Amino acid sequence: MAENLLTMVGGEPMGVGDTYNCATEVISLELDVLGKELNFRIGLGKGRAKLADIVPLARTICTKITDAVVESIYSDGGRIPCRKGCAACCGRYLVPLSVPEALCLKEEISAAPQYQRESMFRACLLAARRILSQKPPEQFLDQTAEASPVSTAELNLVSSWYVSLKLPCPFLYNGVCTIYEQRPLACREYFVKGSAEACRGRRGIAEVVQMPLQMPNVLAQLAGELEGASAEAVILPLTLLWCEQNPERAGRTWPAAMMVKRFVEIVKEMASKNSTAAVA
Repeated sequence: MAENLLTMVGGEPMGVGDTYNCATEVISLELDVLGKELNFRIGLGKGRAKLADIVPLARTICTKITDAVVESIYSDGGRIPCRKGCAACCGRYLVPLSVPEALCLKEEISAAPQYQRESMFRACLLAARRILSQKPPEQFLDQTAEASPVSTAELNLVSSWYVSLKLPCPFLYNGVCTIYEQRPLACREYFVKGSAEACRGRRGIAEVVQMPLQMPNVLAQLAGELEGASAEAVILPLTLLWCEQNPERAGRTWPAAMMVKRFVEIVKEMASKNSTAAVA
């Protein structure tokens, strides 16, 4: 990961050694999440960065947003069963990754110990074979093979088809997420109010919590703008296969400062748009 993409939250630096002290510029990001003000300070270096390098920053902001939402629900007397170790929804839903996330996850899996890396690659390969053998919607297959953008309607279509497969997440082992610290933003943002039993199809009620900002959408737009293409989504089990089919996209770089500044602008734009829509 590029060491020039560093963030400070609440005045505490998050980076390696004294790298943050080498930042040539610091920009701020303020977000209002259900009445709670979140402040971020991001140090920028002079180097260049890949799409994957923006993901740790997106994860940090995502965590702070979801923490604020969960805290608000608890304050109102609500109950959220979601926590580390719960796998009630894993494999039951299609998990889309933005291009930066897909590239980042590939890097992180490749850096894992050999036995873990081989196990994950094998699980993803088996899942990919199962998916492709079941003939997903034809237009989705065509676009995945050609790295073409996937529309919202097409994503909804393949999501319904994917759920019908009842395919367990390839990163789930004995009911435990093996990539929990590197899990997709869609997983990080997914919370329900109510009962975990309802998530398993049993008795009870589980209502999906709506987040004020969807970070995967931010990264999808950013990647689209930088690459001069439409926003894309890669489904989790096909991530490693997709990365192998698009090796050149992993190595492309842009000025880190420009990338982070545009990322922050998109976050602000989407947060403002969602806030306006909520009021309306």
